[in-house]
Amino acid sequence: MEKQQITSFRHYLDCIEAIEQKGHQINLFRGQSDNALLLPSIARQFPGLDTSKIEAEMLEDLKRRSMLLIRDKPRTDWEWLVFAQHFGLKTRLLDWTSNPLMALWFACSNEYAMKNSSYVYALYVDDGMLVNLSENENPFENKRIKILRPTLNNERIIAQSGWFTAHRFSRTHQSFVPLGVHRKLKTQITEIEIPAALKAAFLRKLSTFGVNSRTVYPDVTGLCLHLNWKYGEMMGRAFEDKDSGKGISST
Repeated sequence: MEKQQITSFRHYLDCIEAIEQKGHQINLFRGQSDNALLLPSIARQFPGLDTSKIEAEMLEDLKRRSMLLIRDKPRTDWEWLVFAQHFGLKTRLLDWTSNPLMALWFACSNEYAMKNSSYVYALYVDDGMLVNLSENENPFENKRIKILRPTLNNERIIAQSGWFTAHRFSRTHQSFVPLGVHRKLKTQITEIEIPAALKAAFLRKLSTFGVNSRTVYPDVTGLCLHLNWKYGEMMGRAFEDKDSGKGISST
């Protein structure tokens, strides 16, 4: 896995341009507040456990229990997995985006990790890795890692330019294999480190370009998160002014 550390917003854009120039058919990006292994949520706690049967049972249980909660029901198991992922169920799907600015926002936006470096991962592959939805492939019988281009059936997927990697339990390694050490894919991934000192300025720049909580989450939750950030910045500046004695009368 190639690794780079950026020094400016312009440098980040240059890194993305260099990745685009590699000439692959699919370029995907994932932002993380740390450099945790590139594993889906179902595999993070017990990567050496084949959870395929458990995951399939979880999905069936979700279908059974959610009948009165869903208006437009997913039609295939792939759509059910995307739906489940959206609402927090642990699945074999790992979130990516085709928008590198969106990935940068996700990397920098965790307010509790502002003092640490964050990371954007770029995955560049060809379309032979795509799930063939027309053949109704079974997500629990994949023989290799696949890329899922989801149906654009919810607002967040549209807003976030969402894609997924669909992972599998490797019989050979008796484990889910993180993308960063995967024998075939590790040479098609770049890790871009964003130093902590740059993150606050990047969030302001991204908001100027229309990437912020309000646009990432196009609902009231997103608006409230955006207002927290916007007015939090104002409170931070007011506190600094107060702490430095600015605006305080000497009388």
